[in-house]
Amino acid sequence: MRISFRFAIKFVLPVFLGFFIGVNAEAQDSNPAIVTPNFSNSFIKPLLLRDSTQLLNFDQVKEFGLERYTESNTPYLTFGPDQSAWWLHFTIRNELESHKTMMLWLDRKNFDELKLWQQWPDSTINNFEEVGAKQYKNEKFGLTTGYYIPVTLMPGENVFWARASNKVGSMYLSLSLLTPDQFGLMSRKNVLLFGLFLGVMLVSLVFAAQLFVMYRDPMYMLYIAYVVVVLLREAYNHSAVVNLFPVMQRHSISFLMVATYGMFYRYFIRLWEINKWLDNITKWYLAFMIVLVGLFTILVSYEQGPLLNFVFTAVMISILFITALSAYIVILNYKRNTRARIVAIAFLPLAGAFILNLLRNINVIPNYPFLQYAVMWGFILEVLIFTVAFIRWHAVLEDDKKLLQMQLDVEQKSRTIAVQAAEQRVKDRIARDLHDDIAASMSGIRILSKVAHQQFADKAPDAAPILEQIGKSAQSTVESISDLIWSVKPHPDFLNDMADRLREYAGKVLESQNIEYQIDIPRNLPILDLEIEERRNIYLLFKEAINNAVKHSKCTDLKIAFQASESQVSLVVADNGIGFDLGPTLEKGIGQGLGNMKKRARDIGGELSINSEPGKGTEVSFVLQLS
Repeated sequence: MRISFRFAIKFVLPVFLGFFIGVNAEAQDSNPAIVTPNFSNSFIKPLLLRDSTQLLNFDQVKEFGLERYTESNTPYLTFGPDQSAWWLHFTIRNELESHKTMMLWLDRKNFDELKLWQQWPDSTINNFEEVGAKQYKNEKFGLTTGYYIPVTLMPGENVFWARASNKVGSMYLSLSLLTPDQFGLMSRKNVLLFGLFLGVMLVSLVFAAQLFVMYRDPMYMLYIAYVVVVLLREAYNHSAVVNLFPVMQRHSISFLMVATYGMFYRYFIRLWEINKWLDNITKWYLAFMIVLVGLFTILVSYEQGPLLNFVFTAVMISILFITALSAYIVILNYKRNTRARIVAIAFLPLAGAFILNLLRNINVIPNYPFLQYAVMWGFILEVLIFTVAFIRWHAVLEDDKKLLQMQLDVEQKSRTIAVQAAEQRVKDRIARDLHDDIAASMSGIRILSKVAHQQFADKAPDAAPILEQIGKSAQSTVESISDLIWSVKPHPDFLNDMADRLREYAGKVLESQNIEYQIDIPRNLPILDLEIEERRNIYLLFKEAINNAVKHSKCTDLKIAFQASESQVSLVVADNGIGFDLGPTLEKGIGQGLGNMKKRARDIGGELSINSEPGKGTEVSFVLQLS
């Protein structure tokens, strides 16, 4: 399967960048917080006062002059893991003739404490303590991304003070003022976005669970664990009603997410095959992140602020490093590793968003509004790409499995051919030895016995039959050796070669006896790979049938048929001789040659039938079924 940058350019990148551009267009710093008849929304740049001792109260702060405050350059405030409390001071001018209810939006929920005081133009002070979306009971705003505080603005200057602090981790927020209508529109957008995210994640979970049931691959369980952690993280950040494990969701969910994704990432790209040393480091780091989830939760429970500050900063930096390293690995192996290509396209947008979030968390960059959605969109794109990749992946795995099986078959056949070649070399050497030594010796014996018979037949009449028998035995041995050499000799077309040998033998024997014969053997028999024993025994059966007919049948005519197909080989030898009674012949032991023929047929799994009656000739039929 090939997933290329062309796919990323055509699909992933436009969606990702299009979302960022759209969000940034909405997040531009608008007019100052002045409520006019056409007002819809505005970001607020507050004055900031750092309360490192966390001992200042509202009465003290209210008396401070503005010179004690620092003017913020942006409404996108980041404080990093600072343990100090921060006071925010800002003014909203209502230019309408009557009071107006507005929504003051603090875009995140990462506060341990949030208090708001408002001073109306008539100097009345209102105190709102720890108010936010969870306390705001309007159900249609149940899905939120921060604290929404309804405030009533009287005509004129409305002065606000707010105190925010975070004992654990980083604190970041942005302040904006919205009309109720704009607030409702933004809330509905959040509902739609979170609904899309939730739907994609749940579909992905079901799909991954089904793949796990089908293939029993642990990779899918790691993926499911990762998606569940992602759900917990984003549900806490974007929902006012999801608080399953609040301490973990708020403080250590990112550690758990890194651990689960790291395990899935490691298993999916088979990191141990790419770099074993890096794989070992990764395993120890992921184990440490899992332990850190429990350790951090305990430290939060005991409010160990300075230690938590140090641990949080160190872990954020390590996550930043490991995220960048993971991106580097998949880019480095993009061309030569299909899995790395999948991860590169799926993970790089999320990695970019995550790196920006980490830089925001440690107060390197401002809390730009798109950052609170960037990770969620990164998750959506990642899950969609992995889901498509899983579908394609198993199709490719099936193809790879078939290709691997073909390669194994080829290797097995190569090994078999190598063994057969070695066996054939041994057979060729034996055949040469038989031909060069034994056959030559037997030919010499035959020639010498013939010469001796000619010279001593008159002088030693009793030795003549013996010498003649020695010559015949030597000739028979030479022929047997020739048959054996032929049967083990490799030949590309054994059947047609056998057919030629059958014709040659029948012609030599029958013509010498003045027996008429008809041979029905096709000229182009199929090419079949017969075993040595099959070739040898079929030929010896034929020779035995011919010799029996010549010696015993007193026939004048002989019919020979040899046929072959992909499924069987058949041989028929029929004469018009005197025939015989088959049963009594075998019982008397006279038919030893016929018994040998039956044994040869059984040895190679063939069927031999002999039909004969006195005065009606004999038919020998042999059939060998081929598997």
